[in-house]
Formats: sequence, structure tokens, C-alpha cells
Amino acid sequence: MKKFSYLRSKIFWRSVIVGALFGFFVLHPWMMFTARLMFHSRPSSNHTVNSIIISESTRAFSIQMLPWSLTFAVLSAISGAFYGRSRQAAEELRKSEQRFRKLSLTDDLTGLHNSRHFFNQLKAEIERTNRYGHPLSLLILDLDNFKKYNDTFGHIAGDRILAKAGEILRESLRKTDSAYRYGGEEFTALLPETKGSEALHFAERIRQAFESQDLALQEEQNFSVTVSVGVAQYETGEKLDAFIKRADANLYAAKNEGKNRIGFS
Repeated sequence: MKKFSYLRSKIFWRSVIVGALFGFFVLHPWMMFTARLMFHSRPSSNHTVNSIIISESTRAFSIQMLPWSLTFAVLSAISGAFYGRSRQAAEELRKSEQRFRKLSLTDDLTGLHNSRHFFNQLKAEIERTNRYGHPLSLLILDLDNFKKYNDTFGHIAGDRILAKAGEILRESLRKTDSAYRYGGEEFTALLPETKGSEALHFAERIRQAFESQDLALQEEQNFSVTVSVGVAQYETGEKLDAFIKRADANLYAAKNEGKNRIGFS
């Protein structure tokens, strides 16, 4: 049952075991040591008699304290259980927050970051580029003939194309790069530490990856879905909107030149 799922938690049982061991091996010996101090009287002339009395009294007290040691262990285990439950709840809350944060930044269909995260990341990259003078390039990609394909074969088929496009982009990116679903059938990619000439080669590799993949469904082999790409390198001091517009203009130039190609200036 979900209500008692915490009973299967490693955190819960680890805390219970640690609590029980603490009670038995720490609290109980501490109590025994305290008892010994209580029975330890000042030395007198009859030291041997006192030693015997102390020894017997300590032994008797130890026997009497054995049930208490189990009690300490049980109480500590219960305390550990409450502590483990609270730790598990905190861990579940942390994972839930991470999951919701990821969902808020991710497009469900393609698995790429969404446009909101794109603008935040682009702003951060521009600030870093202006501060350190490192190159930054932007790619804007648009699926060719997608609207016609979507209208002809339906939204389910269109969604499968978009999901496949997201997969191709994820596999094509380097570790330092990031890709986003910009909107509809448009995608973007940020390439930090990348000059425009290098981004051009990278865009060509993506274009070829789309071209080589069979983006159409099996029964629709006569329909081609490729990608056109607009590439732009950031210019120092350039506004965010102006940077995006340059890449977008290069994309439309590629579209007007026949699609399935790259625009760069």
C-alpha cells in the first residue's frame, strides 16, 4: 500500500537500526558507567570489604539494568523510525521539486528544453560572452514541409516526426551545447565557445542527420521531411532580439533558396 510505502525505504530501516544500536551500545553502557560511579564510595580502612560490596552491587545493578537496555534499544529504534520517516519525506519532497522543475523546463513531446528556458539560457550565455569575449553561435532550425505533412497525415503522425527530430538533435549535440523546441516545428540550439564557421559545419552535420533519417512513416515514403537551418554568431554588444532575428533571417533565406539547406551570413 502506498500509505505504508515508507516501510520499504532503506532510509527508514537504516535509521531504525542505527537508533536501536545506539540505545543498546551507547545509552546502556553509559547508564552502567554512571551506576558504577554511584556505587563507588571513598576509600576507607576496610578497602577489601568495600571492593566486594561495590563489585556485588554493580553486578546486581547490571542484572537489573538488562531489561532497561532493551527498553533503551526499543525507544531509540522508535526515535530512529520517526527520524527516518522525516528524512524520507524530505528526500521525496526534494525529488518531487526536481521532477516538477524539470517538467517546467522540458517539452514533453521532444524531450528538449522549452522556449522559456531557451530565452533564460540565451540571456545568460550572452552575458558570459560579453564578459569574457568568448564566441557564441545560435542555430534556428525549421522542419521543411512539416505543415503539409501534418495536415495530410494528421497530428499523431506529425507528433511522431517532432519526437524523432528531438531525438536527432539530442544525439547530435556536444556536451556543452543545448537544444530547445522553439515553437511548433521550429527548434533552436545554443553553441557556446563556437565561432560561426564552426557552427556552420555543425549545422551541416545536423542537416545531413535529418536528411539521412527516414522521418516519414513507413506507408508515407514518398513524403520528405528535411530541415533548414539559420546560423548566426553573436556580435559583441548585440541585443538578444537582434541576435535571434539575424539567425531567423538566415533561416528564411535558406527556405527561400529551396529548403534542406543552411543560411549563414
